[in-house]
Formats: sequence, structure tokens, C-alpha cells
Amino acid sequence: MTQKHTETINFQIALDNLATIAAIDLEMPPPLGILKKNQLVTSEETLSEGGVQWLSGEGAEPILEILDLSYRAILEEFCKLEELEWEQREKFSAAMALVGESAKILNRYLEYRCGRPLELKIEERASYKALQEFYREHFQGEEAPFSPPAGTGFKDFEAVKRDQEYELFYIRNEEGEPYFDAEMLRNIKLTVDFQSDEETFEEDPLLKVRAMQDRDLHAAASQILHLCDPLIVDFYRTYKKAMESDLAKNLSLAIIALFLSNNPRYLIQNTTGKSCLNYYKDFLFFLRAAMQTTEYQKFIAYPPDKSHKIFHTLLQLTHALCRAFFIRKDGIKQEAIGLIHRSMRRGGEIAKSPLKGDTIWNQFQLDDEKLRTLLSRFPNGPLFKVLDLIRLEQEEDILIAFDPIAQENFPSQLFSFQFQSKRIDLFRIPSPTRQAFIHKAEIVDEFRGFLRALTGEKRHLLINLQDRDSWKEGVRCRILEGLQKRVEFAGQLSVITLPKDTDFYHQRGEWLERSSAEEFLGAFRAQLEKGESHGFYLSQIALEWGKFLKGIHRGYFDEKKNLTREERQDFIEIAYQWIVLKALENLNSDSLSFTCKDAIDTGSAETALFFGFLRLLTGDFTKKEDQDYLRFLFYTPALFLRERAIDPERLNRALSCLERCDAALAERGKIILREMGELCPGTSGVKLLG
Repeated sequence: MTQKHTETINFQIALDNLATIAAIDLEMPPPLGILKKNQLVTSEETLSEGGVQWLSGEGAEPILEILDLSYRAILEEFCKLEELEWEQREKFSAAMALVGESAKILNRYLEYRCGRPLELKIEERASYKALQEFYREHFQGEEAPFSPPAGTGFKDFEAVKRDQEYELFYIRNEEGEPYFDAEMLRNIKLTVDFQSDEETFEEDPLLKVRAMQDRDLHAAASQILHLCDPLIVDFYRTYKKAMESDLAKNLSLAIIALFLSNNPRYLIQNTTGKSCLNYYKDFLFFLRAAMQTTEYQKFIAYPPDKSHKIFHTLLQLTHALCRAFFIRKDGIKQEAIGLIHRSMRRGGEIAKSPLKGDTIWNQFQLDDEKLRTLLSRFPNGPLFKVLDLIRLEQEEDILIAFDPIAQENFPSQLFSFQFQSKRIDLFRIPSPTRQAFIHKAEIVDEFRGFLRALTGEKRHLLINLQDRDSWKEGVRCRILEGLQKRVEFAGQLSVITLPKDTDFYHQRGEWLERSSAEEFLGAFRAQLEKGESHGFYLSQIALEWGKFLKGIHRGYFDEKKNLTREERQDFIEIAYQWIVLKALENLNSDSLSFTCKDAIDTGSAETALFFGFLRLLTGDFTKKEDQDYLRFLFYTPALFLRERAIDPERLNRALSCLERCDAALAERGKIILREMGELCPGTSGVKLLG
């Protein structure tokens, strides 16, 4: 028997533990782990982040002790209520249903894992009986609802809480049915209701985010109007001649929306009506409407004669607005950095952690813990967003497709750098697609317009970080990769895909214990050479992969014969950075984006990593402004768009790679630049431009 737990856990962790148990698929039982002593998890990724896997040889007691803690936490929560109002009765009833479902599943799970029935069934444990007795006492002898309807229950609720698959609340299967059942939605509402009732004497740091977003889009509207000013002037000079045109009408409405968004009178702090953010959304709505008119489609298929200046002005203005929509710059960088610093400082005060990192990279990790400590004290933002979506669909009786750009996830220009004497702009672009069904997706109109605006020799390189072999992301990958093959866009767009979710990328499964550098290099080379069968799409890159990988091995790893798992993971990340530079060289690109489904976790981490990688190639990371900007790149999208911190695994992979690069460049910088400079000659001219 292990020593009994004496600590307590909070109510939310208790519910999370029961939800994790209830989600177990008994046909394919997953490993069960313990995170931070008293939190149950089943995700292999979560286990790899510091969780301890429970082994059947330990006996069932460690799991049962956590279960008792969870039951007691639920009982204590309801004991705080002097009276159970009807709404509270419903919540308690739902919680008790979860208690009953989890008990049945855990009985069977532990019997399977331990090879024998439990000596004392969970329903016979004192903590379980205390809950049942409390329920019967307060509900006047009613039978406790310990058995929810057959066929219901949680389906990967842990992933929903971590905001990993929220897009599936927008996307339907091929038959038009949702991926999450009524029981999942009911339990999301239960959790949200409980979190809404929690009292806190602290101000949620994310309450100011909406006003900051509003100011950002106010600035964006100003930039777009400035960039398109000559064409807007020409448009209104000739508007009377084209005012009967649907295309002209929608363009006029789009421009009016921009002027309203640019008016400080409509900033959130100055109005109780529509804000700058709302008018900016109107701008995108009317811009899309303009591009969906019959006239626009006709002009694209059959370009008007040069003598028809009015129609040329309409087309040029449409595409200029699209281009400006993508290349506008963030207007609240310093505000966002300030919010991140304040949140980390408050989290450190709560955790009472005086520790300071012995390296820049260690400090980043300590600061991340502080931020998560603070955010954990407030309601789960992603669950509230999911519930808002569900309520909107029910109230409006509509189905909302997954369309990140239309759902306030607007693109922007982040920074620029010089490479081979050319200025390259790096944009933040979520997947420029709209998807209502899992087997169908389409490119959004404004991205096509952006590409049409890239006249002459201009070319955009889109680094696709979605999983082309995944049932969830495969269709988006195919249409993005296919777009560059269309004659109209072949000169303006290049797409390469770098997998970020394969077993090889994570070095798990069959790769977990393979430490031989020679074996690793051979496997990596085979994956790159047979790209599409391993999740890569690199058809436009000319590179001798064996020589390329050996150069990284010599430069960054001093030709070590054996590489730890962390070293192999860093190796993959370093290789990806050099592949991007080689792609820029081969394809003569003028702009670049790291695009995942929403550019929030994977895309943001890769963007931040690439920024740090370039900074280390050209100097060091001692300047505070560089460190602050790295934090901005990591955290801002997740905080502003999903009200949470960036996915910890993506953050830690990027920081680990940067720490490796920093140390290797300090020790063998000349060797690295010589080895990689032969493969990518433009490296010596890399320079960050801000």
C-alpha cells in the first residue's frame, strides 16, 4: 500500500479526473498517467510533458487515492451551498452522473489492467458512499442519477479542455452529423456553469484583450486605407458610372466599413454600440461579397479590355484591399508585451517562486510556468468559446463552418528580414480555407485576391504545418498544395509541407529508443527523399539530403555517434529551419508564412522559432527587445484568440531547439556557417529588419 494522500485538490481538477476516466475506451484501453501528483491523464503527449505513467504492478491504490480525493473535492464543493436552488440541483445531478459513469468504467479498467477484480468495488468506497448519502439527504430520498443514458458520455474531453480539436465543433462528418454528442455538450455546459459561479478577488488579465483587439483593428483599418488611398480616390471619381454594379456597391460598403473602423469614436472605450472590431469584420464581409458577385467572377475569367478603365479600377481596388488586408502590421505589439509581462509577474507572486533562470531559455520556461499559474485561476476560455458557438448555432438555427479568418483570426505582417540581398516579409496567416464538412474545403476569396495582387515577380512561400495524412487536416493540405498547381497562381504561390504530428517528428513509437545517430540520419534522409509518403511535400526544393543532414550533424552535434531523444527532436527542428531557408533560395520568394489550421499553436511556435533562429545566426539573444518580441510571437495569438496560453509542447520544442542552437553557435559557430553556407549560400547575408 502506498502512503495515503493528505493534500486536497480543487473542484475543477476533480471533475477533470472523472471526465478523463469516463472518456476511456475500454475496447482499446489507453495508458493512465498521473500529472502533478493528483491529476489523471490518458494522453500520451501529456505524459511526455512530465506525467508519470501508472503501471499495473504498482497496484490500483495510487489511482484509487486520487479518485477518493476527487470525490471528496466534489462533496466539499456542494457542502458549501447552504441551499440547493433548482439550477444548482441540475448541476449536482450532472456531476453525480459523471461520478457514476466514471466508477463503472474504472472498475472494469483496473480489473483489466491488474488482471483481477478489485477487492472493494468503487461503489463500496467510503468517499463514494458519502457523496451518495449527501445527494439523497438533499434531494429527499431521490435515487442518485449514477447511470447516464446508454450510448452517451465524454469523447476525449481532455482534448477539448486543452483546445486541441475545437475546429471539430464547426466541421461535420460526410453525413452532415457533428463529431461531438449531446452528452459532451451537456458536460461542457456543466463545467462552464461551475466556472462561472466561482468567485475570485483577482481581475482576469484577459478582460482587457477585447479592447486591445479593437485598437489593433482600428490601426489596421488606417493602414489599409493608406495603402489603397490612390485607388480609393480613383474609385469614387468614377463611382457614378459604375454605381449600378453589384461589385462596385459591395466595394463601396467595404470602404465605408473601413472608414468607420478607422474612426476613434467607435473604439470600445468610446462607444456602447458597434466597435471598430465589428466594422472591420463588416469590411471583410463586404469584400468577400464583392468577390462573389457575377461581375467579379466574369472579369476574372474574361479580363476586360484595357479601354474599360472603370472595370480595371474595380479589379485593382479589390485585389489591393485583399493585399493590404494580409500585409497590415500589428498595432498593439507593446501593449501585448506589457500584458504578457504583467501576467507572468502576477503568476510568480501567486506561485511564490523567487527562482531565476540560469540561462535565457531556462528563464523563458520559468516565466511560462508563472503565466500558466495565473491563467489556471480563471475559467477555461476555450470551453466558453465552444459554448458560445453552440448557443449561437442553436439561436440562429444555422451551421457555422470552420473559417478562421472570418472568425476574427485576421492575418498580419510580423517582421521582415534580408536574405540574399532581398527583403522578405513574414506574415501570420491561419489556414486560408473554409470548411463545413470533413471531406470538403475551399480557399477563401481574400487569399486568392492577395495572390492576384502579387504582380510581376512577387511570390509567396506558404509553409504548411498541417498533417497531410490526418483525417482532420488532410483535405485542407490537399487544396493548399493543389492551389500552386493552378495556372493562375503558379507564379505567385509555392507551398511546402513539413509534418509536425508524425511519430518520427515526435520521436515516439518505434523511434523512441533508437539512439544511433547513423540510424537516425538514414531514416530522416529516407523520409525527406520519399517525402509525400511520410507527410512531407518538398517537390520544389533541390537539395542533396544526405549531405544536408550530415552538415547539421557535424555543425550542431559534433558528429556524436548517439543522440538522445531530445537531441533528435532538436535535430529535426534545426533541419526544418534550414529547409525553409533553402526553399526561399530555390523559389526566389518575397514573403513567407508558417500556416497551421489557425496559426495559434504550431504556426506561432514555428514563427517564433524561425525569428529566434535568424537572430542567433546574426548575433545573440541578450537584448531585452528581442526576448520581448519572442514572447509576443509565442503567446499573443493564443491569449487573444483562444484565451489561453500556447500549447506547452509546441513552446517547449521551440525553446529546446533555440537553446541547442545558441550553445552550438557559441562553441562551433564558424563550422556551422561553413557547413551550412555551402548548402545555402545566402546565409551570410541574413539580417533581421524588424
